[in-house]
Amino acid sequence: MVRRKSAGPSTTVLLGLGAFMLFAGLGLGLLLSQTSCERKQKTAPPKVEAKSKPEPEPKHPAKGVEPTRPVTAKQEPEPALPKFALVVDDLGYAAPEVVTRLCAQPIAFSVAVLPYQEFTKESANIAFRSGKEVMLHLPMEPIGYPKANPGPDAVMFNLTEMEIRERVRKALNDIPHHTGVNNHMGSRITPDKPRMTWVLQEIKARHDFFVDSRTEKESVAFDVAKELGVHSVQRKVFLDDEKDFAAMEKQWDRALAIAKKEGQVLIIAHIYPETVEALEKLIPRTKGEVKFVKAGELAK
Repeated sequence: MVRRKSAGPSTTVLLGLGAFMLFAGLGLGLLLSQTSCERKQKTAPPKVEAKSKPEPEPKHPAKGVEPTRPVTAKQEPEPALPKFALVVDDLGYAAPEVVTRLCAQPIAFSVAVLPYQEFTKESANIAFRSGKEVMLHLPMEPIGYPKANPGPDAVMFNLTEMEIRERVRKALNDIPHHTGVNNHMGSRITPDKPRMTWVLQEIKARHDFFVDSRTEKESVAFDVAKELGVHSVQRKVFLDDEKDFAAMEKQWDRALAIAKKEGQVLIIAHIYPETVEALEKLIPRTKGEVKFVKAGELAK
């Protein structure tokens, strides 16, 4: 009996071996694929955010051509009105009712009060309560004295320096609320430099300003005040040398013309009933043409 040779490994063994190699190959491929992905993630460059495109540079205009700018509405500043300072002299002897009527005018102005009169202090108080500027109306000797009398304890030419200084101090002490001084009469004193120096040194000691009323064209009062450093200003127009309305209106218009030409003016009036009545007509119709100010605002 002849024996057959063995046919090699059985079919079952071969199938098992093939399946093992297949699964081993799949596992190796999966491992290699994962390793490759990890390397790519490590070596990949960071993501860059997409940037918006820059605005194009503005083109430079051709030479000689102004660049176009947006048009904006501009408000032109209103031109400053000329300053108009009204000073009303001789308060002190007028009845308080007249002073109250005068001070009812709703504008800025100044009053100059005579010392030693019946209504001196009451007039100064009325004006001060009304918001007006109070000044001493300092009596001084005029040319033609005694025919023209400046009143009691005036600054007289024949007085000594000490007597003149004492009279100025006394007059200053008699006027409540004063911040300035102007001369009452004084055409004999204001052209005299030594005497005006004594007067103005006393005014400076009280920190008051000075208005040269210009009762004498040769007055040196304004110049001496400047030399001493006293704030000062000069009168340009008298309102009521004549008391009829037509004459006062003419002087008022003259003052307005000066203000508009020079930027400011100081006009002096007096507390006559006719003047108070004229001011009640002239002041309202002038509003908007000038800025009414107190004398101290013009004194520099």
